Amino acid sequence: MLRRRGGPLALVATAVVAVALSLAAIAAGGATAAAGSPDTDHPHRPQLHYTPAQNWMNDPNGLVYHDGVYHLFYQYNPQGNSWGNMSWGHATSPDLIHWTERPVAIPYSPEEAIFSGSVVVDTANTSGLGSPGNPAMVAVYTSVYGPGTGREGIQAQSLAYSTDGGDTWTKYQNNPVLDIGEREFRDPKVFWYEPGGYWVMAAVLADSRVVKFYRSGDLKSWTWLSDFGPHGATGGLWEVPDLFELPVDGNPANTKWVLTVNMNTGSVAGGSGGQYFVGEFDGTTFTAENVPPPGPEVPPGVVFADFENGYGAWTVRNDPAGGDGPFGTAPAAGTLPGQQTVSGHLGGHLLNSFVGGDAPQGTASSPEFTIGEPYINLLVGGGAHRTPPAETSVNLIVDGQRVRTASGRDSERLDWVAWDVRDLIGRRARIEVRDLVSGGWGHILLDQVTFSLEPARSELERYDWLDHGRDYYAAVSFNHVPDGRRIMLGWMSNWDYAGAVPTDPWRGTMSLPREVTLATVDGRPRLVQRPVRELARLYEPISYQRADWRIGAGTWTLPARAQGTLLEIEATFRPETAREFGLVVRGSSTGQRTVIRYDPAAQRLSLDRTASGDVGFHPSFPSISSATLRPDANGEVTLRVVVDRASVEVFADGGRTVLTDIVFPDLSSDDVAVYATGGRAVVEHLSVRPLRGYRDGHPTAGYPTTGYPVTG
Repeated sequence: MLRRRGGPLALVATAVVAVALSLAAIAAGGATAAAGSPDTDHPHRPQLHYTPAQNWMNDPNGLVYHDGVYHLFYQYNPQGNSWGNMSWGHATSPDLIHWTERPVAIPYSPEEAIFSGSVVVDTANTSGLGSPGNPAMVAVYTSVYGPGTGREGIQAQSLAYSTDGGDTWTKYQNNPVLDIGEREFRDPKVFWYEPGGYWVMAAVLADSRVVKFYRSGDLKSWTWLSDFGPHGATGGLWEVPDLFELPVDGNPANTKWVLTVNMNTGSVAGGSGGQYFVGEFDGTTFTAENVPPPGPEVPPGVVFADFENGYGAWTVRNDPAGGDGPFGTAPAAGTLPGQQTVSGHLGGHLLNSFVGGDAPQGTASSPEFTIGEPYINLLVGGGAHRTPPAETSVNLIVDGQRVRTASGRDSERLDWVAWDVRDLIGRRARIEVRDLVSGGWGHILLDQVTFSLEPARSELERYDWLDHGRDYYAAVSFNHVPDGRRIMLGWMSNWDYAGAVPTDPWRGTMSLPREVTLATVDGRPRLVQRPVRELARLYEPISYQRADWRIGAGTWTLPARAQGTLLEIEATFRPETAREFGLVVRGSSTGQRTVIRYDPAAQRLSLDRTASGDVGFHPSFPSISSATLRPDANGEVTLRVVVDRASVEVFADGGRTVLTDIVFPDLSSDDVAVYATGGRAVVEHLSVRPLRGYRDGHPTAGYPTTGYPVTG
């Protein structure tokens, strides 16, 4: 668990500094009672997803099933709706869908913040903290020590336990149980390893991009086993790991282990996100089988600009008030003073607008050229601000108009961007780089502009990701699910803008729980994610169906019975001549809309929230997320979309590709439409099903009814 704020230099240390400052300002322990019922009429209050009634929430913690109840603990600020005073909030459910908020489980104190961790049920009483007839629920969490402790900023692993079903918690008197004297050692995930008969812990050294594995017989004394990493995506801090075993294609005789690692920043969609590795775990060492060779794949082509010999014919306009910033008088030789390490560029130099830091603004323009190849490939990094006027962007300009654009991912690692310019061949064009942001990540990186016959493949897209949208982070799985399913839950937000989202008095939302499985895709095991089957408890009858619908170029708004803010939509498309096609949800006559778009030529599925409603609260929020998606064996594209008041979750190709974004439209923006551009597409099947909010008809059978009201 991390709070990130500010520019690139504030990436790591601010987590500990912020904890120390917030704890120092409070003389007594935090409140320990949950809030009352939420304002369910708030236009952005989710109805399908859990939120606390009020205050800040981020990472899910301690996901566990015990005695008929699913427990969701989470990072929580009992004092307000901004990050701070980190405690463990608590909610319970009989079915993963209907949630009740409980009192704060483990509150912060001036001496100790309670960061992320996990909960196990110690059925064999290995810890001695319960009894054989009443096993303890044991929380393994990260302690972050505050001022006056003599260990300020140190992170270590500690225990708390409950013998009354999670209602009350007692800290273990000999905490911490694992302390290696580090400031970035956190987020323990613990599980019972049956073949060895011991507990296994996975925790991270966040800034080293390393997962550390430990073993214990009693949850109190831990022995180091091995390290994993850095591998895969390493452009940000590694956080919140998980390790679990799954059958491949449902075959219990063929299993693999999955290690998930969340990362902030530098994820595939920008900002924070989660990656995963598939491999073997022998009780000591995890060995991944899906790690591609490091470094970018260099596509063939004609290099237009590599910045190895100055700016040449480029026109550079620096900030008159910024000295030589932001671009300097010559391309940068890698990393500039005060900047995190720049990587991913080719050769010794690149265009780097961090001269003078993030404050200066300016532009750099290439000489004109004639587009003669179908793709323009370029390495781009830096800030994720692509929306005018406050942007850090690289743009293709034709006839004075921007026709293509790219930005970084709030990461100093450059990655390939491919522009499909087949429709522009023969046109005159130029490339313009804009640094028009003075705040955090207010700079842009560019290298190796290449004209090519084929698109470059993003380095990040060579890795395996839990979600290709902006808002699925800190995802972890439940322990002890009785039917053997592996169920994951993530925080639906992004550290790029989490502190600014326009909700009050709460801030933070959990995703729908997802069942995850392993399936063979392109010859290797990949994660497949679907909403848990319990979502059907919120189903209303299908309100609209249509099949074999041939649509031409245009937008086709569905009738009123298909409108809504709580929906499950299933659609199967077959491309014909359309240049793109897809769905529009949360649309309105005022122009608000969230677009789920498919490009058959590029085989890309996109989730576009640039006009989704309130997008102005943070410059990096308006965004288009995308992922590679090939049509299935029948040449069809299948989508399952879950729409809530403030989110859109897209499960494509049976859950093999997932995109999750939060959105903030007006409550009246409830239109659903299909569309095509540049030709025809066939809607093979379309169904729209209204969903009811989980507060409507809360089940109580076999479920404790005491405690705090249902919130969400």
